[in-house]
Amino acid sequence: MSKRWTQIIIGITILGLFFGWIRHVDAQAEQDAQLLLSVAKPYMQSNEHITFKYTGYFGTCDGVDVKVMDAGERLSNKLGLQSHTANESISLKSGIYTVKSQVAGSAVLTLTVASPVGQSACYAVVRLDAPGSADQSQLLKWQEQMTAQLIEQGIQGMWNVMIQGNAAEAISISNDPKEFLAELVQAYKGKVVERYEDGTTFSASVVSSEFEASIRSGSQKVNVQIALHQDTTSGLWRLTIGTPIITMEY
Repeated sequence: MSKRWTQIIIGITILGLFFGWIRHVDAQAEQDAQLLLSVAKPYMQSNEHITFKYTGYFGTCDGVDVKVMDAGERLSNKLGLQSHTANESISLKSGIYTVKSQVAGSAVLTLTVASPVGQSACYAVVRLDAPGSADQSQLLKWQEQMTAQLIEQGIQGMWNVMIQGNAAEAISISNDPKEFLAELVQAYKGKVVERYEDGTTFSASVVSSEFEASIRSGSQKVNVQIALHQDTTSGLWRLTIGTPIITMEY
């Protein structure tokens, strides 16, 4: 995870936690994830990648590297990620502690603890990256167990779940990304509240009563974001879907 994206994710969480933009980030998170993934699958044809990400407040570090390292080590141990083992990679750069470990076969678990510049607070980010071929039921079970562990450590935060991959062949045949996007919005039983288009990128922010988690963008409530981006070299369309929003490049 780059420093830039770490700071963006933390920034979104700070706004959500302190200004009440994020709603219902509790046991319903697993149901939201299951809905997101099950609806998305038929619309993707290859190279799927699934990301589960939990971000929350984790005490104070005062922007001091030693305190960030200590907080990271403590949380890593509590989550069962014992330090300095063969399958882990640990680093501390620019006030950001990171440890990686392979779990559930081909999935990679990353724990990041950071103290944003100018703040005394520490924030923890737990991220699981898995291929689309991973057992969905096992991913959801992992999310449920991790939620319980994080809450036990007093870390109140939000889940962000995303899936990304090449869009189904139908979009290349119809050559109409707007229709493809509209079909997906309908599949999630949603209503578009914000749009963005620039020729090779089409995205929609959607409100849907099917989801519990949400974030506010201005005056609009958002439960799901959907984005299509065309690779100008291959011509393929990459589809990214996230709840409550997308926090990765698409």
